[in-house]
Amino acid sequence: MKKSKVTPKEGEGAAVCRQARENAEQGRENVSASENNEAVNAALSQEAEDSASEEKLPAPENNKAVNAALRQEAQEGGAGITSAPENAESDEAQAGASGLKERAIVFFKEKTLPALKRLPKRWFIDAFTGMAQGLFVTLIAGTIVKTLGGIIGDNAFGNFLTLLGNIASVMMGAGIGAGMGSKLKAPGLVVFSAIVAGFVGAWSDVFITCAADGSSSVLAAIGQKVAAGSPGNPIGAYVTALTAIEISSLVAGKTKLDILLVPLTALLCTLAGAYIAWPFSWLIGQLGTGIALATDLQPVLMGIIVAAVMGILLTLPTSSAAIWVSVATPVLTSGDAVQVNAMLIAGGAAVVGCACHMVGFAVLSFKENGVAGLVSQGLGTSMLQIPNIMRHPQLLIPPTVAAAICGPIATGAFKLMCGAGGGGMGTCGFVGIIEAYNASIVQGGMEQWKFWLAIALLFFVAPALICWALGKLMRVKGWIKDGYLKI
Repeated sequence: MKKSKVTPKEGEGAAVCRQARENAEQGRENVSASENNEAVNAALSQEAEDSASEEKLPAPENNKAVNAALRQEAQEGGAGITSAPENAESDEAQAGASGLKERAIVFFKEKTLPALKRLPKRWFIDAFTGMAQGLFVTLIAGTIVKTLGGIIGDNAFGNFLTLLGNIASVMMGAGIGAGMGSKLKAPGLVVFSAIVAGFVGAWSDVFITCAADGSSSVLAAIGQKVAAGSPGNPIGAYVTALTAIEISSLVAGKTKLDILLVPLTALLCTLAGAYIAWPFSWLIGQLGTGIALATDLQPVLMGIIVAAVMGILLTLPTSSAAIWVSVATPVLTSGDAVQVNAMLIAGGAAVVGCACHMVGFAVLSFKENGVAGLVSQGLGTSMLQIPNIMRHPQLLIPPTVAAAICGPIATGAFKLMCGAGGGGMGTCGFVGIIEAYNASIVQGGMEQWKFWLAIALLFFVAPALICWALGKLMRVKGWIKDGYLKI
């Protein structure tokens, strides 16, 4: 095959065309004309057209096109080279974001989720228990002392006891704050700050009302209530103290300025908590008003409901005392005469229901626990049976039936009354009986014989007989077995 020489003066297009013709001639020598004649002719025609178009372009323009193509390739190559660090940085950023997301998921699962699971127990069992302890040392103890002062009469000692009881009752909010802070294991400064938060929270409705009216007579409004021995609103104290405790605990111990930061944080939280507590206080107040109105209209039916529910709340790990104080106090301090009278009667059903559970479980478990169990449950608390009830819920049947029977007798036949401090106490330390005495005889004017008959029948005799009989029946049926009630 001949090789053509390409002179420098010839364009690249002409050289390519000449080389194609030579290849075509060589192909015609090797391939038969019958098979490739048409293909060769087509190739020659295409090469001629390409050559003609290329020859029309001057060489400098071809060189410019080639140079432009080379520059484009160089730019693309440079872009590829410069984009390599950017890609690496992008990969590192994606890896960092992925690692951050994984750490957030792990933190949520290991820290946040367990904390959220603990909140219901912390807020509604532990905090309510602390609230109940604060109520015991202030409102309930103050009510007992005040009742004793009334029994002693209008003399120096009796008046002193009445004044002492009023002061203790007024300190209810402070006691709730201290009890909650202690029960929630808050740092010392947080507990002391919670005392202030609880006291202010007990009067949160007064603060907000006076602030909304633009009045500066907050102290005068509170002073009038304090002079009458009014304890304030326990739900307001609970919500405000809880807000101050939880947020102040986040600050405590983080800096060297705890002595300033913790009290100031607690006071700011108290201000916010007063507004947070207002809807809860209003809601509980409406619930209490509803109970009073329903009791006034249907005392027998409400006697069944209130006694059964309060008895169960006393036995469960909740504070029946705190619950009833929260429900009854707004009505007893702010309601009209009809509402107050109806709420006191509902309190009679509540204290009877609690007594039925305490005495009922004491008698029901006498076979397993003897005299010690009789005293600890009958005068202490039926909450000792919680582990057994969790395993055998049917144990609640006898005392609940007793409460449902005795409750309507208290409201319908005896018109037994009880104040806020004793409605959730039952026979515990005889507090419920003392409160019932104060409400029924001192305030309500019930005859002595009628009151003590109601106490003997509805607090002790009837619950004991009903629970003993039902317990016998359930043991025969196999629903209660030996050891089920062992504490």
